[in-house]
Amino acid sequence: MTLLTYHRGKVSLLICFFLMTIPSIAFSNENISFTPSAIIELKKSSYKSFKNSKESITLRSEYGNINLENQNLHFYDNVEGQFNYNGKKFNLRTQNLISNLKEKSIFSKEKTFFEGNNIEIVSSSLEISKIPAEGMKIIFRNADFDQINSEIRIDKGKANKIEFFLEKDLMLMQGNAEFYQDRMRILSDEIHYDLKEDRVLKSVNAKIINN
Repeated sequence: MTLLTYHRGKVSLLICFFLMTIPSIAFSNENISFTPSAIIELKKSSYKSFKNSKESITLRSEYGNINLENQNLHFYDNVEGQFNYNGKKFNLRTQNLISNLKEKSIFSKEKTFFEGNNIEIVSSSLEISKIPAEGMKIIFRNADFDQINSEIRIDKGKANKIEFFLEKDLMLMQGNAEFYQDRMRILSDEIHYDLKEDRVLKSVNAKIINN
């Protein structure tokens, strides 16, 4: 606690994070190193956060570090994440990911694999944030998705940008949006899709092609 006490004027939130998650993290002397630049290096790093019984986040990676100045948790090499949100489970895989404790956000600028709500999304980047009015939102850039079971009618699709609102089971596809459903190929500037109701709510400049 000596180092954390030394920095407590700057990182009180980070100290709270440590106190809450120590039971969920296993360290050995070889796995932690301190640098003069207020960065703690980690090996086989793991982070768990529990807001309540309905929300939890677990992140793991081969390597990582904690920046005490900007409160960034940096995970890299074989990063895996599991999310529980309102009784639903989501998983992600990437090679580089940052979680900011101050902003309560998670982002990756590398290729990411995400699974949840019966679909898998592969994107060039990912951003996760939580807004009081909207709940948890995930933004995927240059994204392709595929159905991973037959419970939904939508088969596959892609868009320059996909916004996924977990609270509403809503997926917004923007920019060169395209997806396949019921032997139809739908091309549109923008598509709003309700994953719970399994139907299109809105499309802009849509073109439908029967296969």
